[in-house]
Amino acid sequence: MGDKKHSQTHDADHHDHDDHHHHHHDNDFTDYMAAVTEYRRSFASKADVMSQAPDPAVREMVAYMDSMGIENCFDRFDKQKPHCAFGLAGICCKNCSLGPCKITEKSPRGTCGATADLIVARNMARAAAGGVAAHGARAREVMLTLKKAASGEIDLPIVGKNKVLGVANMYGLETEGKTIESLAGEIADILLEDMSRTVPGKHRTLTAVAPPERQQVWNDLGITPISSYHEIFETLHATTVATQGDWRKAMDQFLRLGITFSMNSVVGGSIASDCLFGIPTRSTIKANLGALKKDFVNIAIHGHAPLLATEVIKTARTEKFVTMAKEAGAQGIQFYGICCSGLSTMYRLGGVIPLSNANGAELVVATGALDLWLADIQEVFPGIMDVANCFKTVVVTTNESNRLPGAEHIGYKRDLSDLNRLPELADRIVTRAIESFKNRLDVKRHIPPYEVEAEVGFGLEYLSEYYGGSVKPIADALKEGKILGIINLAGCTNTRIVFEKAIVDVADILLKNNILIFANGCASFPMAKLGYCSVKGQDKCGNSLKEFLGSDMPPVMHFGECIDNAHAVGTFATIAGLLGHPIKDLPFAEVTPEWSNEKGVGAALAFRMLGFDSYHCVHAPVQGSKKVMDFLYGGTRELLGSCMNVDPDPEKLAQMIISDFKTARKKLAWDV
Repeated sequence: MGDKKHSQTHDADHHDHDDHHHHHHDNDFTDYMAAVTEYRRSFASKADVMSQAPDPAVREMVAYMDSMGIENCFDRFDKQKPHCAFGLAGICCKNCSLGPCKITEKSPRGTCGATADLIVARNMARAAAGGVAAHGARAREVMLTLKKAASGEIDLPIVGKNKVLGVANMYGLETEGKTIESLAGEIADILLEDMSRTVPGKHRTLTAVAPPERQQVWNDLGITPISSYHEIFETLHATTVATQGDWRKAMDQFLRLGITFSMNSVVGGSIASDCLFGIPTRSTIKANLGALKKDFVNIAIHGHAPLLATEVIKTARTEKFVTMAKEAGAQGIQFYGICCSGLSTMYRLGGVIPLSNANGAELVVATGALDLWLADIQEVFPGIMDVANCFKTVVVTTNESNRLPGAEHIGYKRDLSDLNRLPELADRIVTRAIESFKNRLDVKRHIPPYEVEAEVGFGLEYLSEYYGGSVKPIADALKEGKILGIINLAGCTNTRIVFEKAIVDVADILLKNNILIFANGCASFPMAKLGYCSVKGQDKCGNSLKEFLGSDMPPVMHFGECIDNAHAVGTFATIAGLLGHPIKDLPFAEVTPEWSNEKGVGAALAFRMLGFDSYHCVHAPVQGSKKVMDFLYGGTRELLGSCMNVDPDPEKLAQMIISDFKTARKKLAWDV
């Protein structure tokens, strides 16, 4: 009898507790559902893109595709509306088959007992792991190629000889009496070990590159990573069903991923690229769709792994293929850049015309001007095939990780064991492009008449040289207030926002307020296409910034592809060193207004780990957890000296950056 009574009391207590629990969640649930519903209402439509996109070529192409009845990502985005509120809030869990579970008023916990806080934190950690893997896969490919080139296994020159020597010194390698090749081999081994270390040990790139102040912060928080492979493995393990049950510990793993994104995927990838292909050099190029040529064999380079693309461009410029193209009735062979492989080859090999980032890729194909579309990895939308088929554009994939149904595949093995075949593969690809040119003479072309000049290929080395051996003039101008602050403008574009509009709106306001802009990756496309990377772009600047830039510098300095975040960070860190302050105390920021994927999560997080505040017009899927949202949008300030700031209105976001820069300057006792 006593046992039964005890049981009833326990049940009653449990019921009361549950009621209280429900009541607490009702309020939270109502609040975040209202916030998400409001946010969802602000999403752009295809009609908005047609009327408000800042690039007239984009507006024209969206309307043209509309008139032809050909679908693109803007159509598909509209068809998804209204977007899933649970997904937007981050409170949908499908990590096991006890569900899938979603948090609602009726069900404040998943089947396993996971709360909204835990579900949101685990989802964010998994997204960051995806970002580290994406940029990391690209980096690993270049590191392995560097290793093979160094050992002579493949016949590929190591172009960045000075970079090899600089990096060898940075790692403390003995250089006396060693060839560039043997040093490059040692560097490749260090980079690969930092990427894939399984036996915990010292992370050599982190130790050599990260400011001591940051290393101390990470050690004190217990978040120094072991390697990319280790942290991704650990994240996927800890977020499986009924493993990590503490949302805050899941966020520690999230932070570790931010550091390895920075040190391995970006810095490691950048070191390997610079050693193998050479560092960026400044050059003037043409940008936007008006630069498409009608009587040429036109090849688009799309993706993020520039190995085969680089070989294809070199091959196409040999006498054999120049002659073959002319015999086919073309004036020559022209290359165009989509995403980062296009940017990488643009500033290293020259003569590659940047046209668009991922979301605009279908618009480029719809011009009908491209004979061959060469796709390697990442941000190659499957939808591109439908458009290519309408215009007889041949799509060639080169990487096993990125196959497209209906495309032709001319690539190397996934273990890179046949990289010595690069010249033969490039030969086949250029031959295929010339064949395609002959087969497409009847295809209608629609080329919007918009093109501008852009300056590209900026980096620490170039700026130091330009300013007489050091970037001290930039540091001095910052301290004196001629430059109010400096931002790194990066990130993809997002269909939630009018295509490229947030990037342009933010840039306009910041330049007027004398804020200098470094740009790279997808966000650099609207800057290049719309004249911001030209000296003429100084018309958009406030007086003191204009005066500082002088007669020869654009207000937006184009640093290159997305992993060239590493070049930007190197420049910021050097300026910080000259000023004698840590990055976290300076008027610096990472601004990715339209970020849209897991790499974007990783990039913004990586900058925050280094002490930069990050600013965005797109919310992360965290609104379903007040704890996780508060942690990221302010709570990390105490731990890292930096945090995340979001406002879907680009004007408000820009004002927030200006205000934060003024606050930072006041703390430094600098003129505002």
